[in-house]
Amino acid sequence: MPGSFPVLQLGPATYEVSATVTGGQLVMVDGSTGKVKPTTGAVATCIGMATNDAVPAGSGSQLNYATARKEVAVAYGPSEVILTVASGGTALAFGDLVVAAANGQCSKGTTPTYDLIVGRCTEPGGIATGATGRVRLF
Repeated sequence: MPGSFPVLQLGPATYEVSATVTGGQLVMVDGSTGKVKPTTGAVATCIGMATNDAVPAGSGSQLNYATARKEVAVAYGPSEVILTVASGGTALAFGDLVVAAANGQCSKGTTPTYDLIVGRCTEPGGIATGATGRVRLF
């Protein structure tokens, strides 16, 4: 079966996308289609980080040598991934709790409820806004 990603004991899991996804973005469940899309903010339906690029079926988007995939592999906890901190938010310090943000990015969980927390910052120097760094997904 071409374009199929195996589901291993600790992931990644494969999902079809309802919107364009870029590898490295946090993704959430799209409640109206049963597919996934980049997170739109601090949401309780974040399921992990996309490990590859994907576009919705039928969009016809072309890569250098082929049509882009319609499926995305999603890494979920426990795993350590590289995420981008939202530009308009607060920088993350080493050990800060992390929540999803718009455009599949992340931000500091200042007073989140437990269902919104997606991980903890594990970058020793912290992560500045707009920069990337290590986050351990829960």
